[in-house]
Amino acid sequence: MGRKISLRDTLASDQAPLRAPPAWMNSELGTVNGVSVLHAGSGRLDGGWHRQTSDEFLLVLEGELRVEFEAGPLVAGPGEAILIAAGERHRAAVPERCLLLSVEAVGMRRTDG
Repeated sequence: MGRKISLRDTLASDQAPLRAPPAWMNSELGTVNGVSVLHAGSGRLDGGWHRQTSDEFLLVLEGELRVEFEAGPLVAGPGEAILIAAGERHRAAVPERCLLLSVEAVGMRRTDG
């Protein structure tokens, strides 16, 4: 049988969510086919520049997400998504509260810069 998932409930009940400044929380929701990880993210974020070892898909459910790339920024609102290619240098910024669903590869690693 399937499983119902509440992004808000997962974020509220996670004992050790990933935190980022100034007030961002990210919690793992589960995996799909053993290869993709689903995360719920919420709050405000002023992320640093980094790269990662897999593609990342960010679907905005509430609020607004801004992802800055070397070529310029992309902004997504509710019902829109940003796809970040593996190895692409970027940083995320969320000036106001946002709720999003992200999908990335199991074992993805981030590197600064």
